[in-house]
Amino acid sequence: MRQILRSVGLGVLTLSLAIAGNTPAFAGFIFAGTDSDDHGFASGGANQDGWLFMQRAIENIGAGVTNGNKVVTILGSSSTALTAATSAFNLSTLVGSGWTLQTVTTGNLATFFGSGISSSGILMMDSGTNVGGGVDGATFVPYAATINTFLGNGGGLLSQGNGYDWVTALGLGLTVTDVGGGGIGNPITLTAAGNAAFPGLTNADLSTGPWHNYFTNTGVLPVLGTASDGNTTRALILGSAAGSVTNPNNPVPEPATLLLLGTGLAALVGFRRMKKA
Repeated sequence: MRQILRSVGLGVLTLSLAIAGNTPAFAGFIFAGTDSDDHGFASGGANQDGWLFMQRAIENIGAGVTNGNKVVTILGSSSTALTAATSAFNLSTLVGSGWTLQTVTTGNLATFFGSGISSSGILMMDSGTNVGGGVDGATFVPYAATINTFLGNGGGLLSQGNGYDWVTALGLGLTVTDVGGGGIGNPITLTAAGNAAFPGLTNADLSTGPWHNYFTNTGVLPVLGTASDGNTTRALILGSAAGSVTNPNNPVPEPATLLLLGTGLAALVGFRRMKKA
């Protein structure tokens, strides 16, 4: 009987780990210090340069969203920023996987973060004042805790060089430096992890314009892209496998995993009852 119980328990654990292991490498959130929305375009039905980066980023994130929602939400963008985000979505593989797109205006952000966020799968923040129609990162400070909880509950986020005031408001060790009109030291170089996260993207795609924010004290967050600033290498793109900003790389179990664990526990209880009988 003990051997049977042990086998059931190990089977549940093995299958659960196998399911959890299917989560893509960087599918929780991606932070970029670039303004790729201002340095890209679509041609021949394909995104180019910075817009291709945005497309690859949300494709990666979408594959790992675990909150059950297949909705990409553009947060307040208009003009060029909205055009870029819309193109990134429309030409992505998410469309064929049943995802839909919605845009929340800046005037409706309070309502969205009050209740509407619960139906979203991925949030998209533009590069703020670095792109026409962008939303400055300070706008999201009142909603920092809500965004953090959303990510912790299995949602995803792509954010670009908007100053990241809302991240600073969370009181983390992660430091965001704003270099104003644009960083020096292009080209941007994808790390090995970045190449794995963004298939088909090249360093040249990311290097058609300046960068505006870089990150230090990155902790456990993998660095996906860097650039040289004089004699210093700056971390420009970060990714997290899952979890919130304050607790990154801590995945929320897939519904299938929870069902499997529940089934396994029920089996264990049943065997114990049989043994007592």
